[in-house]
Amino acid sequence: MSYQEFYDNLSPYGQWINDPQYGYVWIPNVNDDFRPYFTEGHWVMTEYGNTWVSYYPWGWACFHYGRWIYNDYYGWIWIPGYEWAPGWVAWRWGGGLCGWAPLYPGIIWVGVGYTCPEDWWVFLHPQYLYRPRYHNIWRNDYMDGPLHTQKLLQKTNFVTNTYENNNTKYYSGPNAA
Repeated sequence: MSYQEFYDNLSPYGQWINDPQYGYVWIPNVNDDFRPYFTEGHWVMTEYGNTWVSYYPWGWACFHYGRWIYNDYYGWIWIPGYEWAPGWVAWRWGGGLCGWAPLYPGIIWVGVGYTCPEDWWVFLHPQYLYRPRYHNIWRNDYMDGPLHTQKLLQKTNFVTNTYENNNTKYYSGPNAA
């Protein structure tokens, strides 16, 4: 996998810019309500743990290689990376809820203390985690409802499950059971 391959395959779906902190990054052509690991996709349990399945034609790259970061001017931008993972997210569990949020660039393992903006987190009741269209449930129960992300973060703890294959450790999230 090379950056040139990312550049060639992703260019029709967005624009590349040179970011002063991360170098060349990619900005997808998406609606303003786009969120990585939420919009146009869903989780499935695979041999690697919880794996993001994207409906975007560019999802094979941006949800399994590299990381996402939010930029106040551009919105969500993708920072390319060479290492594959089933999904570069932090997971939380507890109080009858399951949650996830994109990992910052450079973060590989989250045991405790990972801090990102609260609006990066998505929380669901576990029975909805593997449903292809959980977005309406999330919007109705959590986005406009009485539960706020800060309270949900207090009710949950980090999930530290990993899967290891060929000396590579993946942050696999909660077990399917």
